[in-house]
Amino acid sequence: MPWQRAIAGTASEAAPDAASILGRRRLTTDLEWVGYLEPVTCLPAVREALLWDENGMDLGPLTRTDEGEVRSWDRLLLGGPAHVDLGQLSGVPVRHLVLSLVAVETFDVLSDVTGLKSLILDLHGESVSLPPLPNLTDLTLYSDTHVDLDSIRVNPGLRILSSDELFCPPFGPDDVA
Repeated sequence: MPWQRAIAGTASEAAPDAASILGRRRLTTDLEWVGYLEPVTCLPAVREALLWDENGMDLGPLTRTDEGEVRSWDRLLLGGPAHVDLGQLSGVPVRHLVLSLVAVETFDVLSDVTGLKSLILDLHGESVSLPPLPNLTDLTLYSDTHVDLDSIRVNPGLRILSSDELFCPPFGPDDVA
């Protein structure tokens, strides 16, 4: 039951009180495939989420809260081996986006993701072409991911880091409380 553990923030049988669950700003499914993302809509305070799935990811639940408000993300990790349509994030503010082991339909729609400052790609040997991303300040490439750098060099302050190290999630289940 990855969602039960992710929402509770603990693997123990005794779940924390509702106020601490609803007030939590971080959520992780901790490398477990979840199958659907709807539970995120019930957690309006969550601004950082690390989510994994093995099939197609419907990103719709990540775009709005239960109250219908546009959700904004400080950090959003989409991990696979799922297939994702980034166009579903059009108009959604995401400051830091991590794509790890996912198949992306097209990267062209990344320019429609509002406020994107940092992009991490962990796509294991894939070569991708990114649209111009004038607000992007950091691009990090893991696992032999290649990017056509001419397409994104519209920001002279863009920092690009390429790492041969394994990508590790920025936080784990012990860091969500």
